[in-house]
Amino acid sequence: MVSREKGVIPRILPLVTAMVAVVIIIRVFWLIAIPSDSEPSYTNPTVAQQVVRGSIVDRHGTLIAVEVPYYSCALILPEIEDLNATAEVLGPIIDRSSETIVSQARQRVSYYLAKRRLNDTEYEQISHMISTGLLNGVRLEKRYGRNYPQHYHGAQVIGFTNTENRGIEGLELALEPYLLPYPELHQQVTRGSDVQLTIDMNLQYLLDEQVVAIDAEHFPDSVVGIIIGADTGEILAVSTFPWYNPNAYQLSEPEQRQNKVVTSRYEPGSVFKVFSLASELQAGEAHFDEPFHCDGSYTFTTPNGASTTIQCVSAHGTVTPEQMLQYSCNGAVAHWALQTDDTAFRDTLEAFGFTTAWNTGMPGAISGLLSPVETWSGRSKATISFGQELAITPLQIATAATAIATGGDLMTPYIVQSIQEHDGSYREVNEPTISRESIISTEVSNRVLEGMELATRQGGTATRVAVPGVRVGAKTGTAQIADPETGAYGPDTFLASTLAIVPVDDPKFIIYIGVENPKGATIWGSNIAAPAIGSIIADMVRQGRIRSDIMETVTLDQALSPEDLL
Repeated sequence: MVSREKGVIPRILPLVTAMVAVVIIIRVFWLIAIPSDSEPSYTNPTVAQQVVRGSIVDRHGTLIAVEVPYYSCALILPEIEDLNATAEVLGPIIDRSSETIVSQARQRVSYYLAKRRLNDTEYEQISHMISTGLLNGVRLEKRYGRNYPQHYHGAQVIGFTNTENRGIEGLELALEPYLLPYPELHQQVTRGSDVQLTIDMNLQYLLDEQVVAIDAEHFPDSVVGIIIGADTGEILAVSTFPWYNPNAYQLSEPEQRQNKVVTSRYEPGSVFKVFSLASELQAGEAHFDEPFHCDGSYTFTTPNGASTTIQCVSAHGTVTPEQMLQYSCNGAVAHWALQTDDTAFRDTLEAFGFTTAWNTGMPGAISGLLSPVETWSGRSKATISFGQELAITPLQIATAATAIATGGDLMTPYIVQSIQEHDGSYREVNEPTISRESIISTEVSNRVLEGMELATRQGGTATRVAVPGVRVGAKTGTAQIADPETGAYGPDTFLASTLAIVPVDDPKFIIYIGVENPKGATIWGSNIAAPAIGSIIADMVRQGRIRSDIMETVTLDQALSPEDLL
């Protein structure tokens, strides 16, 4: 019985297999021999044919960078019967020799771009000649590119785009994903996001005016300047000179395109005494109650027994902490530094952000150089106190000053105010933020501000920053610049600089100007950078940005216009 049940399976299996095979053969025949009523089809999705690059505007909506259409002139070579004759007609219009056009065109097979960007006159003349049959085979091609209405102003910050309308330098490069997104599906046109900066072009004009004036009078290698919100960290103006025109970036040199406010660091000199004094006062270890007498030099003994002497510009007599800033006394600030714990002194300086590479959105930002305590020599702390043996950027100096202005809170610097989509929604909105709270006390910041204000009064080093009716605080500096290869100071290489906070009683603006290697009649920051900042503050009073107790009657239409600087 068992053996009969086992014999059923071998007989059924071939039958089942044969039936499955017949079904498969019939299905294959059906697919091959009998056409389907509806053939499968695939339709390519619609992809945007044009991507409009987003605009860049200042805090008031003033256009800084905008996409504009333009026309190129091209030759379709197979359609041209007489290349020489065409070149003879076209050459004078686009300001190129006929020989050049012929020579370059003959290196091509079918297409030659004669000129990438035509001005209005060139376009009209070529268009007329094409319509009258005088330029057969010549084509006018509509393209899209970037225009920078502000020309030189803020050029190193904004950067530029290449011939493909892609960001190459500056914010144009850093914000590329927002400004020029990938083409979207199911649209004819994709629009990039618009970027609003914290930059105020009115302040940018004021800063640039002074930068140009410094260059004309003192013939420096370069000039840097920055204005930021004292209580917000907003970057309001940034300038580096020599500058360039991003509308004609091909004519510029790499050096001109550097945003040295974030990419260049150097020994700051006496401007740094503001932060050294704050660090010394915050530590509270120096004997400030003991009068310090400056006779023009200060000698101290290092831990290894060596004697070191620091020189002052002149004898300052008895000096308080506030008067140290007023007179810029090297001996006093070094003396109090030596009485302060190494780690406490350095930690507060680091808290000011001097080792931070601030991510503001501006490319190329670098950190400062402030060596660890364990690497210091016997005189390092003393020389650091008056701005040597460290290297920092102008952005770091201006940012550090926010902690003095706010009563101890270090603000985060930023330049992008918002990124807005084409439909009106916001992708990003930035607001003032505190980077580090209470790095110094309010009492310390008030004493430093008092000393900076004294510096603008009679007998101080920053009297040329003073503006009638306005409480201004400032610190000047004149530092030697070390040779990057040898590390030695050159006999005629200097940095003249000034840092200002205004108004002292309610700080709103921080202004810094640094001048590298001036070659005029003076090298001093008090004579070069200080009066420039004084002029900026005076113009800010005229514009109604700062209140003066002595108001001058000047209408806004008398203020500087952008055209005055071009």
